[in-house]
Amino acid sequence: MYIIDSFIYLIIEYIMKRKSNISLDYLKSKEVSKNCDTVNCGNNGRYLAPKSPGNKEMYIFCIDCVKIYNKRWNYFAGKTQSEIYDFQKNDQLESRPTRPFSKAKHSEIKFEFEHFFDTSRINFQKKNNKFNSIENKSLSSEIRTSLEILGISKKISKILVKKRYKELVKKYHPDLNKNFIDQEKKIREINKAYKILMKYIENNNASN
Repeated sequence: MYIIDSFIYLIIEYIMKRKSNISLDYLKSKEVSKNCDTVNCGNNGRYLAPKSPGNKEMYIFCIDCVKIYNKRWNYFAGKTQSEIYDFQKNDQLESRPTRPFSKAKHSEIKFEFEHFFDTSRINFQKKNNKFNSIENKSLSSEIRTSLEILGISKKISKILVKKRYKELVKKYHPDLNKNFIDQEKKIREINKAYKILMKYIENNNASN
């Protein structure tokens, strides 16, 4: 099975290297009068780019966005087999192979680039990556959820938890907000998260 997987990987690497560099001259195959397909870009789109390898459907990008797209098209160039397998397991670039390489005779990497330039998704992913830092990687889902409620993405400490708790209680206190019911619910959520984290710190002798 490993030999088959390795063979498939070599084929994929060969295909991706051949298709990796999208020529701007080719992309600008005809003049178009449409906005760039990049989310929230708004510039005039003049360059055509295939939506995926072998796909006849095209995106229309401005010069800046097509350069970014070209770089991301090259994402698999030089990647090891292990890195490609790891890529299958996450959604970091909002791009998912349709099936594992070893489960089909004619497996083909198909990309979904619809969200490549969606800044809201990119920012969310950055925040998520930060939250999943080494310090918090082995924590339980309950602790991770509590950290997220308090907006903590750093190493857990009693000082930081108390600081964030005070800030949020002040921000969402029902007496200071018009929507009493919603704010009261939020405060209960914050209180619960605070208690969970403080108990965790006490039980694990976390830093002050």
